[in-house]
Amino acid sequence: MKKFYPFTTLLCSILLTYGAQAQTGGTYTAVRNGNWHVTSGPNVWDPSGEPPADCNNCAININASVNLNVSLTLSGGSILTVSGSGAMITIGSSGGADFASSYNIILINDNSTPKTSVKTSNGGVIDATGADNTFDGIFTSPNTHSPILFKQIGNGGSAYNGTTEINSRTVTTNVMSGNTTLSATGTLPITLTNFVATLNGSAVDLTWTTQMEENSDHFDIERSSNSGAKFDVIGKVAAQGYSAIPVNYTFTDANPGSGTLQYRIHGYDKDGRSTYSPIQAVRTTPVATVSIYPNPARDLVNVALPADELAAGTVTIRLFAQSGQLLAEKNVMNAAGTTQSFPVSIYPPGNYLVQVITADGIRQVSKVLISKQ
Repeated sequence: MKKFYPFTTLLCSILLTYGAQAQTGGTYTAVRNGNWHVTSGPNVWDPSGEPPADCNNCAININASVNLNVSLTLSGGSILTVSGSGAMITIGSSGGADFASSYNIILINDNSTPKTSVKTSNGGVIDATGADNTFDGIFTSPNTHSPILFKQIGNGGSAYNGTTEINSRTVTTNVMSGNTTLSATGTLPITLTNFVATLNGSAVDLTWTTQMEENSDHFDIERSSNSGAKFDVIGKVAAQGYSAIPVNYTFTDANPGSGTLQYRIHGYDKDGRSTYSPIQAVRTTPVATVSIYPNPARDLVNVALPADELAAGTVTIRLFAQSGQLLAEKNVMNAAGTTQSFPVSIYPPGNYLVQVITADGIRQVSKVLISKQ
Protein backbone atom coordinates (compact mmCIF):
# COMPACT_ATOMS: atom_id res chain seq x y z
CA MET A 1 0.00 0.00 0.00
CA LYS A 2 1.42 3.37 -1.03
CA LYS A 3 1.63 6.28 1.37
CA PHE A 4 0.69 9.65 -0.12
CA TYR A 5 1.98 13.04 1.05
CA PRO A 6 1.90 16.46 -0.64
CA PHE A 7 5.26 16.96 -2.37
CA THR A 8 5.85 20.31 -0.67
CA THR A 9 5.55 18.52 2.63
CA LEU A 10 8.07 15.94 1.45
CA LEU A 11 10.62 18.60 0.60
CA CYS A 12 10.21 20.40 3.91
CA SER A 13 10.12 17.35 6.14
CA ILE A 14 12.69 15.19 4.41
CA LEU A 15 15.18 17.41 2.63
CA LEU A 16 15.16 20.47 4.88
CA THR A 17 14.40 19.43 8.44
CA TYR A 18 14.58 15.68 8.23
CA GLY A 19 17.02 15.54 11.12
CA ALA A 20 14.44 16.72 13.64
CA GLN A 21 11.74 14.34 12.40
CA ALA A 22 13.52 11.16 11.34
CA GLN A 23 13.72 8.27 13.76
CA THR A 24 17.30 7.90 14.97
CA GLY A 25 19.11 4.60 15.18
CA GLY A 26 17.80 1.07 15.18
CA THR A 27 18.44 -2.18 13.35
CA TYR A 28 15.80 -3.68 11.05
CA THR A 29 16.05 -7.05 9.31
CA ALA A 30 13.84 -8.54 6.59
CA VAL A 31 13.76 -12.31 7.03
CA ARG A 32 10.65 -13.30 5.01
CA ASN A 33 9.61 -12.79 1.39
CA GLY A 34 6.89 -10.26 0.64
CA ASN A 35 6.09 -6.56 0.44
CA TRP A 36 8.16 -4.03 2.37
CA HIS A 37 5.00 -2.55 3.88
CA VAL A 38 1.69 -4.24 4.73
CA THR A 39 -1.31 -2.80 6.52
CA SER A 40 -2.24 -6.02 8.31
CA GLY A 41 -1.12 -9.58 8.76
CA PRO A 42 2.42 -11.02 8.77
CA ASN A 43 5.16 -8.82 7.45
CA VAL A 44 8.69 -9.46 6.18
CA TRP A 45 10.45 -8.07 9.23
CA ASP A 46 11.83 -9.74 12.32
CA PRO A 47 10.45 -8.61 15.71
CA SER A 48 12.17 -5.21 15.43
CA GLY A 49 9.56 -4.28 12.83
CA GLU A 50 9.52 -2.15 9.67
CA PRO A 51 11.97 0.76 9.36
CA PRO A 52 10.40 4.24 9.57
CA ALA A 53 9.91 6.14 6.31
CA ASP A 54 12.57 8.66 7.41
CA CYS A 55 15.44 6.72 8.95
CA ASN A 56 18.47 8.44 10.49
CA ASN A 57 21.50 6.35 11.48
CA CYS A 58 19.66 3.10 10.78
CA ALA A 59 20.99 -0.34 9.86
CA ILE A 60 18.60 -2.16 7.48
CA ASN A 61 19.42 -5.72 6.46
CA ILE A 62 17.57 -7.46 3.63
CA ASN A 63 18.02 -11.25 3.85
CA ALA A 64 14.95 -12.20 1.82
CA SER A 65 13.11 -11.23 -1.38
CA VAL A 66 11.29 -7.96 -0.70
CA ASN A 67 9.13 -5.80 -2.98
CA LEU A 68 9.68 -2.12 -2.25
CA ASN A 69 6.27 -0.44 -2.08
CA VAL A 70 7.11 2.69 -0.06
CA SER A 71 9.24 5.81 -0.26
CA LEU A 72 12.21 5.49 2.12
CA THR A 73 14.62 8.30 3.05
CA LEU A 74 17.96 7.39 4.62
CA SER A 75 20.30 9.85 6.35
CA GLY A 76 22.86 10.18 9.13
CA GLY A 77 25.06 7.27 8.05
CA SER A 78 22.19 4.82 7.55
CA ILE A 79 23.25 1.68 5.71
CA LEU A 80 20.88 -0.62 3.83
CA THR A 81 22.47 -3.97 2.97
CA VAL A 82 21.09 -6.63 0.61
CA SER A 83 23.15 -9.72 1.25
CA GLY A 84 22.93 -13.47 0.68
CA SER A 85 21.62 -15.87 -1.94
CA GLY A 86 18.01 -15.02 -2.72
CA ALA A 87 18.24 -11.63 -1.00
CA MET A 88 16.66 -9.02 -3.26
CA ILE A 89 14.86 -5.70 -3.35
CA THR A 90 12.55 -5.42 -6.33
CA ILE A 91 11.45 -1.91 -7.31
CA GLY A 92 8.47 -1.89 -9.65
CA SER A 93 6.31 0.78 -11.24
CA SER A 94 4.25 2.72 -8.70
CA GLY A 95 2.32 5.14 -10.89
CA GLY A 96 2.96 7.76 -8.21
CA ALA A 97 2.74 11.45 -9.12
CA ASP A 98 5.61 12.56 -6.87
CA PHE A 99 8.45 11.11 -4.82
CA ALA A 100 6.45 10.59 -1.63
CA SER A 101 3.83 8.45 -3.37
CA SER A 102 6.30 6.36 -5.38
CA TYR A 103 8.60 3.41 -4.77
CA ASN A 104 12.05 4.78 -4.06
CA ILE A 105 15.02 4.96 -1.73
CA ILE A 106 16.46 8.47 -1.24
CA LEU A 107 20.00 8.83 0.16
CA ILE A 108 20.71 12.19 1.81
CA ASN A 109 24.28 13.51 1.64
CA ASP A 110 24.75 15.11 5.07
CA ASN A 111 28.53 14.55 5.38
CA SER A 112 27.94 11.73 7.84
CA THR A 113 30.65 9.17 8.60
CA PRO A 114 30.22 6.50 7.42
CA LYS A 115 28.35 7.74 4.37
CA THR A 116 24.68 6.95 4.05
CA SER A 117 24.66 4.10 1.53
CA VAL A 118 23.04 1.07 -0.07
CA LYS A 119 25.11 -2.11 -0.47
CA THR A 120 24.78 -5.47 -2.21
CA SER A 121 26.99 -8.46 -1.43
CA ASN A 122 27.16 -12.27 -1.44
CA GLY A 123 24.55 -12.66 -4.17
CA GLY A 124 22.25 -9.83 -3.05
CA VAL A 125 20.49 -7.90 -5.82
CA ILE A 126 18.50 -4.70 -6.26
CA ASP A 127 16.37 -5.03 -9.40
CA ALA A 128 14.75 -1.84 -10.70
CA THR A 129 14.17 -2.97 -14.29
CA GLY A 130 10.43 -2.53 -13.72
CA ALA A 131 10.81 0.92 -12.14
CA ASP A 132 9.66 2.83 -15.21
CA ASN A 133 7.75 5.54 -13.35
CA THR A 134 9.54 8.89 -13.14
CA PHE A 135 9.87 8.88 -9.34
CA ASP A 136 10.68 5.18 -8.82
CA GLY A 137 14.23 3.96 -8.17
CA ILE A 138 17.20 4.92 -6.00
CA PHE A 139 18.07 8.62 -5.71
CA THR A 140 20.73 10.76 -4.08
CA SER A 141 20.35 14.32 -2.80
CA PRO A 142 23.43 16.60 -2.89
CA ASN A 143 22.86 18.02 0.61
CA THR A 144 20.30 18.42 3.34
CA HIS A 145 18.98 21.74 2.02
CA SER A 146 18.62 20.88 -1.65
CA PRO A 147 15.38 19.95 -3.44
CA ILE A 148 17.48 18.33 -6.16
CA LEU A 149 17.36 14.54 -6.53
CA PHE A 150 19.60 12.52 -8.86
CA LYS A 151 18.40 9.12 -10.06
CA GLN A 152 21.17 6.54 -9.73
CA ILE A 153 19.27 3.24 -10.19
CA GLY A 154 16.13 2.95 -12.30
CA ASN A 155 14.86 4.23 -15.64
CA GLY A 156 14.17 7.69 -17.05
CA GLY A 157 15.65 11.15 -16.57
CA SER A 158 18.65 11.56 -14.30
CA ALA A 159 17.90 14.71 -12.29
CA TYR A 160 14.88 16.46 -10.77
CA ASN A 161 14.20 19.74 -9.00
CA GLY A 162 11.11 18.85 -7.02
CA THR A 163 8.94 17.03 -9.53
CA THR A 164 10.43 18.92 -12.50
CA GLU A 165 12.90 17.02 -14.65
CA ILE A 166 16.04 19.14 -15.12
CA ASN A 167 18.17 16.65 -17.04
CA SER A 168 16.62 14.21 -19.48
CA ARG A 169 19.76 12.11 -19.94
CA THR A 170 18.42 8.59 -19.54
CA VAL A 171 19.62 6.50 -16.61
CA THR A 172 20.52 3.04 -17.91
CA THR A 173 21.65 1.41 -14.66
CA ASN A 174 18.66 -0.46 -13.25
CA VAL A 175 20.25 -3.49 -11.54
CA MET A 176 22.70 -3.36 -8.65
CA SER A 177 24.50 -6.57 -7.73
CA GLY A 178 27.84 -8.04 -6.72
CA ASN A 179 29.92 -6.41 -4.01
CA THR A 180 28.70 -2.90 -4.77
CA THR A 181 28.19 0.21 -2.65
CA LEU A 182 26.17 3.25 -3.70
CA SER A 183 26.70 6.11 -1.25
CA ALA A 184 24.87 9.40 -0.90
CA THR A 185 27.85 10.98 -2.68
CA GLY A 186 27.96 8.30 -5.39
CA THR A 187 27.11 10.81 -8.06
CA LEU A 188 26.91 11.04 -11.82
CA PRO A 189 29.85 12.49 -13.76
CA ILE A 190 29.68 16.11 -14.88
CA THR A 191 27.48 16.65 -17.94
CA LEU A 192 29.34 18.87 -20.45
CA THR A 193 27.63 20.56 -23.40
CA ASN A 194 28.07 23.45 -25.85
CA PHE A 195 31.87 23.30 -26.00
CA VAL A 196 33.19 25.86 -28.49
CA ALA A 197 36.78 26.87 -29.34
CA THR A 198 37.18 30.14 -31.25
CA LEU A 199 40.26 31.87 -32.62
CA ASN A 200 40.24 35.49 -31.43
CA GLY A 201 43.24 37.34 -32.74
CA SER A 202 46.31 35.45 -31.54
CA ALA A 203 44.43 33.67 -28.71
CA VAL A 204 41.88 30.85 -28.56
CA ASP A 205 38.76 31.38 -26.47
CA LEU A 206 37.08 28.27 -25.03
CA THR A 207 33.52 28.22 -23.70
CA TRP A 208 31.45 25.32 -22.35
CA THR A 209 28.37 24.64 -20.26
CA THR A 210 27.40 22.12 -17.60
CA GLN A 211 23.71 21.24 -17.62
CA MET A 212 23.88 20.11 -14.00
CA GLU A 213 26.56 19.54 -11.39
CA GLU A 214 26.67 17.33 -8.34
CA ASN A 215 29.93 17.02 -6.44
CA SER A 216 31.96 18.45 -9.34
CA ASP A 217 35.54 19.55 -8.64
CA HIS A 218 37.39 21.06 -11.62
CA PHE A 219 38.04 21.03 -15.36
CA ASP A 220 41.38 20.35 -17.01
CA ILE A 221 41.87 22.20 -20.31
CA GLU A 222 43.68 19.90 -22.73
CA ARG A 223 45.32 20.77 -26.07
CA SER A 224 46.86 18.64 -28.82
CA SER A 225 49.11 19.89 -31.62
CA ASN A 226 49.60 16.45 -33.26
CA SER A 227 46.08 15.52 -34.42
CA GLY A 228 45.05 14.09 -31.06
CA ALA A 229 47.96 11.67 -30.63
CA LYS A 230 48.79 13.38 -27.32
CA PHE A 231 46.86 15.92 -25.24
CA ASP A 232 48.59 18.20 -22.73
CA VAL A 233 46.94 19.96 -19.80
CA ILE A 234 47.33 23.71 -20.36
CA GLY A 235 45.06 25.03 -17.60
CA LYS A 236 42.54 24.30 -14.87
CA VAL A 237 39.18 25.87 -14.02
CA ALA A 238 37.40 25.27 -10.71
CA ALA A 239 33.89 23.83 -10.97
CA GLN A 240 30.92 25.26 -9.12
CA GLY A 241 30.29 22.00 -7.25
CA TYR A 242 26.49 21.74 -7.14
CA SER A 243 24.00 23.25 -9.55
CA ALA A 244 20.59 22.32 -10.92
CA ILE A 245 20.78 24.95 -13.66
CA PRO A 246 23.23 25.41 -16.55
CA VAL A 247 26.58 26.98 -15.62
CA ASN A 248 28.79 28.63 -18.26
CA TYR A 249 32.59 28.48 -18.15
CA THR A 250 35.36 30.18 -20.12
CA PHE A 251 39.11 29.79 -20.60
CA THR A 252 41.53 31.64 -22.89
CA ASP A 253 44.61 29.98 -24.37
CA ALA A 254 46.75 33.08 -24.75
CA ASN A 255 49.70 31.26 -26.37
CA PRO A 256 48.29 28.52 -28.57
CA GLY A 257 51.14 28.31 -31.06
CA SER A 258 50.69 27.87 -34.80
CA GLY A 259 48.97 25.29 -36.92
CA THR A 260 45.82 23.25 -36.38
CA LEU A 261 45.15 22.58 -32.69
CA GLN A 262 42.64 20.34 -30.97
CA TYR A 263 41.04 21.14 -27.63
CA ARG A 264 38.95 19.18 -25.14
CA ILE A 265 37.63 19.70 -21.61
CA HIS A 266 38.23 16.99 -19.00
CA GLY A 267 35.78 17.41 -16.12
CA TYR A 268 36.38 15.76 -12.72
CA ASP A 269 34.08 15.22 -9.76
CA LYS A 270 35.33 15.05 -6.17
CA ASP A 271 35.31 11.25 -6.25
CA GLY A 272 37.82 11.23 -9.12
CA ARG A 273 35.35 10.19 -11.83
CA SER A 274 35.54 12.18 -15.01
CA THR A 275 34.08 12.90 -18.40
CA TYR A 276 35.36 14.42 -21.65
CA SER A 277 33.85 17.02 -23.93
CA PRO A 278 33.87 16.54 -27.71
CA ILE A 279 37.07 17.68 -29.42
CA GLN A 280 37.14 21.08 -31.13
CA ALA A 281 39.73 22.04 -33.76
CA VAL A 282 41.11 25.54 -34.32
CA ARG A 283 43.53 26.67 -37.03
CA THR A 284 45.63 29.49 -35.60
CA THR A 285 47.00 30.33 -39.04
CA PRO A 286 43.65 31.65 -40.29
CA VAL A 287 42.27 31.50 -43.79
CA ALA A 288 44.19 34.60 -44.78
CA THR A 289 42.15 35.45 -47.82
CA VAL A 290 38.82 35.81 -45.98
CA SER A 291 38.08 39.48 -46.46
CA ILE A 292 35.64 41.56 -44.39
CA TYR A 293 34.65 44.87 -45.99
CA PRO A 294 33.87 47.70 -45.78
CA ASN A 295 35.31 48.27 -42.34
CA PRO A 296 33.94 50.51 -40.88
CA ALA A 297 30.57 49.51 -42.34
CA ARG A 298 27.34 51.44 -42.52
CA ASP A 299 24.68 49.50 -44.47
CA LEU A 300 26.28 46.13 -45.34
CA VAL A 301 29.14 43.92 -44.17
CA ASN A 302 30.53 41.72 -46.95
CA VAL A 303 32.41 38.49 -46.28
CA ALA A 304 34.49 37.39 -49.26
CA LEU A 305 35.50 33.73 -49.06
CA PRO A 306 38.61 32.37 -50.81
CA ALA A 307 38.28 30.13 -53.83
CA ASP A 308 41.04 27.67 -52.94
CA GLU A 309 41.41 27.39 -49.13
CA LEU A 310 38.02 26.08 -48.02
CA ALA A 311 37.22 22.42 -47.44
CA ALA A 312 34.23 21.09 -49.35
CA GLY A 313 30.95 21.32 -47.46
CA THR A 314 28.97 23.96 -45.58
CA VAL A 315 30.56 27.19 -44.37
CA THR A 316 28.82 28.95 -41.47
CA ILE A 317 29.08 32.73 -41.15
CA ARG A 318 27.81 34.46 -38.01
CA LEU A 319 27.52 38.08 -36.94
CA PHE A 320 27.79 38.70 -33.20
CA ALA A 321 27.41 41.75 -30.99
CA GLN A 322 30.41 42.50 -28.78
CA SER A 323 28.39 41.05 -25.87
CA GLY A 324 28.29 37.66 -27.62
CA GLN A 325 24.66 37.88 -28.78
CA LEU A 326 24.14 36.14 -32.13
CA LEU A 327 22.57 38.64 -34.54
CA ALA A 328 22.62 36.84 -37.90
CA GLU A 329 23.79 33.53 -39.38
CA LYS A 330 24.21 32.04 -42.85
CA ASN A 331 24.97 28.42 -43.75
CA VAL A 332 26.37 28.34 -47.27
CA MET A 333 27.01 25.31 -49.46
CA ASN A 334 29.72 25.54 -52.13
CA ALA A 335 30.85 28.79 -50.54
CA ALA A 336 34.38 28.93 -51.99
CA GLY A 337 34.87 32.06 -54.11
CA THR A 338 31.59 33.69 -53.04
CA THR A 339 30.78 36.87 -51.15
CA GLN A 340 28.11 36.83 -48.45
CA SER A 341 26.47 40.05 -47.24
CA PHE A 342 24.82 41.00 -43.96
CA PRO A 343 22.60 44.10 -43.63
CA VAL A 344 23.80 46.06 -40.58
CA SER A 345 22.00 49.40 -40.80
CA ILE A 346 19.58 48.33 -38.05
CA TYR A 347 22.37 47.85 -35.49
CA PRO A 348 23.72 50.65 -33.29
CA PRO A 349 27.27 51.95 -33.84
CA GLY A 350 30.01 49.93 -32.19
CA ASN A 351 32.31 46.93 -32.54
CA TYR A 352 30.95 43.61 -33.83
CA LEU A 353 32.40 40.17 -34.59
CA VAL A 354 32.19 38.13 -37.80
CA GLN A 355 32.86 34.42 -37.29
CA VAL A 356 33.61 32.09 -40.22
CA ILE A 357 33.44 28.33 -39.52
CA THR A 358 34.75 26.16 -42.32
CA ALA A 359 33.49 22.68 -43.15
CA ASP A 360 36.50 21.13 -41.38
CA GLY A 361 35.65 22.94 -38.13
CA ILE A 362 38.21 25.73 -38.33
CA ARG A 363 36.96 28.99 -36.84
CA GLN A 364 38.10 32.51 -37.64
CA VAL A 365 36.86 35.65 -35.90
CA SER A 366 37.27 39.16 -37.34
CA LYS A 367 36.26 42.49 -35.82
CA VAL A 368 34.17 44.98 -37.76
CA LEU A 369 33.13 48.50 -36.78
CA ILE A 370 29.61 49.63 -37.59
CA SER A 371 29.42 53.39 -37.96
CA LYS A 372 26.60 55.75 -38.91
CA GLN A 373 28.92 58.42 -40.29
